[in-house]
Amino acid sequence: MPLRTFAALTVVATLPLTFALTVPIGFPLKIYEVVLGGLLLVALAESRLRVAPGLRPYVEPLCAFLMLATIVLVYRLLFRLDSFTTSGFESRAGPVGDGLLKLAYWGLAVFAFVIVATETYASPERVARVWGRSAVCASIYAWSLTIPSALGLPAPLLPGMDAAARITLGGAEVLRGGTFQEGNFFSLYLLVSLAIAIWNGHRKTAWFIGATVFITFSTANVAGLVVMLSWLAAHRFRRSRDVRAKFRIIATIVLATTTLLGALTATGYLSTIFIAKLSGTQFVSGLDRLDLTVAGLRMTAAHPLFGVGVSQYGFNYRPYQLTDVFDVTRPVKPIAANSWVELAAETGIFGSSLILLFGARVWSATRGAHKVALRTGVLALTLGLFSFPAPTVTFLWAFCAFVVGVHLHDASRLRLR
Repeated sequence: MPLRTFAALTVVATLPLTFALTVPIGFPLKIYEVVLGGLLLVALAESRLRVAPGLRPYVEPLCAFLMLATIVLVYRLLFRLDSFTTSGFESRAGPVGDGLLKLAYWGLAVFAFVIVATETYASPERVARVWGRSAVCASIYAWSLTIPSALGLPAPLLPGMDAAARITLGGAEVLRGGTFQEGNFFSLYLLVSLAIAIWNGHRKTAWFIGATVFITFSTANVAGLVVMLSWLAAHRFRRSRDVRAKFRIIATIVLATTTLLGALTATGYLSTIFIAKLSGTQFVSGLDRLDLTVAGLRMTAAHPLFGVGVSQYGFNYRPYQLTDVFDVTRPVKPIAANSWVELAAETGIFGSSLILLFGARVWSATRGAHKVALRTGVLALTLGLFSFPAPTVTFLWAFCAFVVGVHLHDASRLRLR
């Protein structure tokens, strides 16, 4: 196996390790970041990079976004806004350091997109197989954390997981993030992995990954799972011309829905989660996220064209907050709890439009009945970003790369016929 292929598959295999097995160096250094950094150095040394044919229309808006984000950040750092402040909270590396680090993450995300898309173009089945096995391993590990912690037993935490995400259920501190720091992060990874498993025809894998979504206790992404399955059922219903087959589909949906709701109610899952989300720290956290989102919208309205600069949301947050109740107890720089709002607040209409253009092209790459599962993954990702505060996390871009790579691979095979 060529070294570049091995490196690309290593990136895919280690995507779930965003918190576990990381090295803290001011930020959690991940295995796939080291591999991507190595690939980037090799590409610079050789002055060339292997890129899948037809990838350019997808990369162009991302490169334009990077250039725009860099220009806006430099301008905002040189000419500070009246809303700018650094007092009252800790930041990772200050306005300049945070901005440059965020630009580096954006650049790494784009590079990961190119690497994974190119590898997928060469062999979609191989990438899907590695992704699926990695997702299954992450799911098995998640269950090995959730079950013992729910029973009050010690859980096997991997290195780097000292502050693993927990939710209080029935007096027990239940671990909910798997190899990720947050349950929302892990559940969104599971949803895109589910889309790949369904596309690849691995039903048992899909069932297992889908079941694991529930132990992340992420309301938004459990809803995303429902949307995905509903879309798939509706697609199958529309394509079926057999009346009896349509009746079977409807009956299966009703039976599955009734069984699932009955099981979740009987086990106390729904009532427990409902109570947990509307009481104590979970409820306060929800109000805090609402305030952060509204502040981001007000910030966008004040600077609609170019925003305040990447990673500068927290330094300009205070004049736009609805209340300082949360701010006075927050020891670190605030971040928007919504990736779409963060994008608009920090890069404005122009930056957001470039990312939306990229997203529209990825969506169009899911056309075709055989790619409907991937389309549901793109839909789940789009919805999940409304409750996801980190748009540069690599697995998001790797999934988009997989979708585009499959599309380009199919197009090349059609041209050869």
